[in-house]
Amino acid sequence: MGLEALQPILNWFTNVSSGGIASWLAIAGIVIIAAVALGYVVYGLMKFAKLVINMKVKEFSLLLLAVGAVFVGLAILLP
Repeated sequence: MGLEALQPILNWFTNVSSGGIASWLAIAGIVIIAAVALGYVVYGLMKFAKLVINMKVKEFSLLLLAVGAVFVGLAILLP
C-alpha cells in the first residue's frame, strides 16, 4: 500500500538519471535543502524533548490534554 504512494517519486528519479548536468544539479540542490530541513527538525525535536523532560506534572498533563484535543479534532475533520 505504501509503495504505490512512492511510485511517482521513484519514477521521477529514474527519469532524471537519463537527463543532463542540470538534472543532477537540481537533485543535489534538493538533497542539500532536505539535509538542512532534517537538521532543523532534529534540533527542534531535541529542544522539545528537553522541554518535556523539564516540565512539572501539571504542565505535562495539560500538554497531553492539548494533544488529545488535537487528535479528537483531527478525527472529527477527517472522514
